[in-house]
Amino acid sequence: MRVMHLISGGDTGGAKTHVITLLQELQKSVDIELVCLSDGVFYEEAKEAKIKTHLYEQTSRFDYKSIRDLVKYLQSHPFDLLHCHGARANFVSNYIRKRVKLPIVTTIHSDYRLDFENQFYKKIIFTYLNRISLKKMDYFLAVTKTFKKMMSEEGFSEDKIYTIYNGIKPQNWTKTYEDYGTQEDIRLTFGCATRLVPIKGTHLLLEGIKICVSQGYTFKVLIAGHGEKKYTERLHAYVKEHHLEDYVEFLGFVTNMQGFYEKIDVNILPSYTESFPYALLEGGERAIATIASRAGGIVEMIEDDATGKLFNVGDANALATTMMGMMDGQYNLSELGSNFRDKIHQSFSDVAMAKRHVKIYTDILQKSK
Repeated sequence: MRVMHLISGGDTGGAKTHVITLLQELQKSVDIELVCLSDGVFYEEAKEAKIKTHLYEQTSRFDYKSIRDLVKYLQSHPFDLLHCHGARANFVSNYIRKRVKLPIVTTIHSDYRLDFENQFYKKIIFTYLNRISLKKMDYFLAVTKTFKKMMSEEGFSEDKIYTIYNGIKPQNWTKTYEDYGTQEDIRLTFGCATRLVPIKGTHLLLEGIKICVSQGYTFKVLIAGHGEKKYTERLHAYVKEHHLEDYVEFLGFVTNMQGFYEKIDVNILPSYTESFPYALLEGGERAIATIASRAGGIVEMIEDDATGKLFNVGDANALATTMMGMMDGQYNLSELGSNFRDKIHQSFSDVAMAKRHVKIYTDILQKSK
C-alpha cells in the first residue's frame, strides 16, 4: 500500500504533532511519503523524524507551478491513496483529482467553520473554498465523534466519515506527587499550553486565577504559547490590571515542552472549542493531573473525576472552584494522572492510531475497486 500525505507545511501545535507522530509509526507498515507546500519548521521536523518528505513550495495558495510538478510526480510514481491535512491541502487536491485518479481522503483536525475565525477576509474566502473542497472529497477521517456528527449535520455523507482518535508516543517520564498538606502549605503550579487566541479561553483561565487569588490561595500558572498580538496584549493587560503578576507567567513559544511539563503539577485547557487536543495527551502521558473544559472531543478523552476534572465551557467560576479544590487536597492528583495515562496507553497511543489508519485505508481501497 502506497499513500501520499499532503499538508501546507506551515502547521504548528496539534496538527503538526499528529501528522509527524502518525507517519513515524505508520511508515512501519505502509509505504508513506509526505509533501509540504511550504518550507519551515514542519518540513524540517518531518525530515528529522526520518519521514520521506518532499517540498513543492507554493508562493501563494493560488500558485500552481509547483503543484503541476507534484502532479507529474504522482503520475510517474503511482500511489494508492492521497491523504490531505488542512484547508490548503484540501484546495490543492481539487486540481490533483482532475489529473490523477486515486481515492482522496482528508483528516478533519478541527471545526473547519472556525479555522479562520479571527481573520475576517480569510474567514470569508478560505472557509468557503475549503467547504467546496471538502464537498469533493471521497472520504473523511474525523478526529472525534463530535466532528463526525458535525460533518454529518453539515450535509456530508455519514458512511464516508471514519472516526480516528489522535495518538501519542509513550514517554519515559512520569509525574510524582508529594503530600501537599493543608491549604497554607500548598503551592501548586498549574500549566496551560495553548495558542493565544480567543477560542482557546486563556482569558477565562485568567478570570479563574483572579477568583482563586481573591480567596487567598498561593500558586503559580505557567502559560506556554503565542498567538494573536491584540489578544496577547489583552491578556497581559488583564494580569497587570488585577495585580496577578506574582501568579501568572507568560512563557511565549516553548520549544522544550518536556521542561515545561516537569515544572507543572496540573495541566489546564479552558478552550471554547477543541478537537482531540495533544496538549492534554502530552500532559496525560506524563501522568499529570488535568483540568479541562467540556469542549468538543475532550469529553471523549477525559472522564470527569476518573481521568481528570471537567468544567462547563465558559464557566470561570467552575474552573476556579476546581483549581481551589485541588489546592485544598480534595482530589488525588496522582490517581487522576495515572488513570489518564493508563487510558492513553489503552486507547490513544501512536500504535493504536496507526493501526486504525491501516484498517481505514484498506476499507477505502476495497470500496474504490
